[in-house]
Amino acid sequence: MGTSIGTITVVAVAVVRDWTPVVPPATIVAAPVTGLLTGVVAGLYPAWRASRIQPAEALRR
Repeated sequence: MGTSIGTITVVAVAVVRDWTPVVPPATIVAAPVTGLLTGVVAGLYPAWRASRIQPAEALRR
């Protein structure tokens, strides 16, 4: 989402100012991939910890 908003903003400002928009294609691809990997890694650790606890024990905590 952030990459899309950033790209649209860069293009919009460039059009308004009669500039040539310059957005490296690597940025457009790398930013969502980085966000996806960060989300996956951030979600795996809590899921892994939760999977090691018995349901009854989790309710007691």
